[in-house]
Amino acid sequence: MRRGEIWTYHPPAQPTRARTVLVLSSDGVNESERPWLLGAELLEYDPQDILGVALDSRFWVSTLSVTRLYRPWFTERLAEIDAGVQERVDIALRAALDL
Repeated sequence: MRRGEIWTYHPPAQPTRARTVLVLSSDGVNESERPWLLGAELLEYDPQDILGVALDSRFWVSTLSVTRLYRPWFTERLAEIDAGVQERVDIALRAALDL
């Protein structure tokens, strides 16, 4: 798993609802043995917020919805965002977290 990858995420407590998420944690964290990573669920609509970033013509991510994600519940790698989109996500994360 790498930063900027898009995955299907399927918690067993929600058997009928798989989510699509973007991995946000650093590759150092992602490559470690840690069971939890950081990410955000993708949205199929514009959140109408300056901290929302369009990933493509279909998906958005809100950098205000960063959450912990349990590594074993990642089920399928779907795609990876390009460097330009990753930079826009990083800018929005820095703004959201005042970094």
